[in-house]
Amino acid sequence: MKSFRSLAVLKRPPDELWAIMRDRLPEVAPGIADIEEVRELERNSGDGAVNVVNRWQVKAAMPQAIRTMLKLDELAWIDRNTWDEAARVCTWSIEPCFLTEHIACAGTTSFAPAMGGQGSRVTFEGTLELKPGFLPLGGIEKLVTGFVESIATTIIPRNLRAVVEAAAQYRP
Repeated sequence: MKSFRSLAVLKRPPDELWAIMRDRLPEVAPGIADIEEVRELERNSGDGAVNVVNRWQVKAAMPQAIRTMLKLDELAWIDRNTWDEAARVCTWSIEPCFLTEHIACAGTTSFAPAMGGQGSRVTFEGTLELKPGFLPLGGIEKLVTGFVESIATTIIPRNLRAVVEAAAQYRP
């Protein structure tokens, strides 16, 4: 299991950025490189929290050999979020639409005031685990798993940062 953490400080008050990330993500998505679409599937609220389920579709091209090996038709995932209004923390998990039983990814995104209340400090923290058996490579799977986890735990925070940066620029 690999951990990751990233911090972004943005010129948008935390209340505004929080609301955009929670309520306007499908509208923000077109401004994010490599994201084709974010579609909201479910939303419900109660007890000071909003629960949202989104489906992400990625534009990124992947070599046919890798698509065939992973039996991958599309690169997409479902994210499940719980937005805790009082704590200003979003707890999330990602369920890829491929190798679902072998990949576990979850974490939190927290929003705090910065720049005298004129900006936001957004912290992303999470873990990624690739469970055994995801590649038919025998003895080298452990080596490949470590390599893939290292790459993914660099890419995930970078992508989360790109999303929050696009949200900070969003104007309805």
